[in-house]
Amino acid sequence: MLKDVRFMGVKEASKLVPSSDTVIISILNQFEECNRPEHLHQFRDHLILYFVDTFENPGEPAWPDQMSEEEHKAICKYDEEKAPELIDAQRIVEFVSTHHEAPEEMRLVVHCQSGISRSAAVAKWVGEFHRIPLPQLGDGIHKLDGANPRVLRLLSKASLHNRQGA
Repeated sequence: MLKDVRFMGVKEASKLVPSSDTVIISILNQFEECNRPEHLHQFRDHLILYFVDTFENPGEPAWPDQMSEEEHKAICKYDEEKAPELIDAQRIVEFVSTHHEAPEEMRLVVHCQSGISRSAAVAKWVGEFHRIPLPQLGDGIHKLDGANPRVLRLLSKASLHNRQGA
């Protein structure tokens, strides 16, 4: 069972001491990949994802949940980049559910490049959906107000599908 969730940037994540009671979600894009902590495999489990920190503008129609190569190119700054998609959210939901259903207590750590948007969105969803504490809130550094709205929308959709499929 997940006892708490923490979110952070890659610098903080690189300083974490590997632990058998910690699982990690690592979200970077291909240009940030060189910053990914090398010791993720030393934790209990890890999920590596690749997508940029981009989202629909408020008031504009939502982008497709799954995007074509052309749609990614139209939205992202570089041709090689990929926006978050429903498949990414489904992988997060499955990873979190697997560890939350385990009998042992574990901590979930989510990191992205800066610890502000992508990781905050995942932490916010985990905290709300599974009612898991986010002990960092209130420390003056970690805030949820920058949580990526597209990632949140896709996680909500994926968790609904996951619940209906169960």
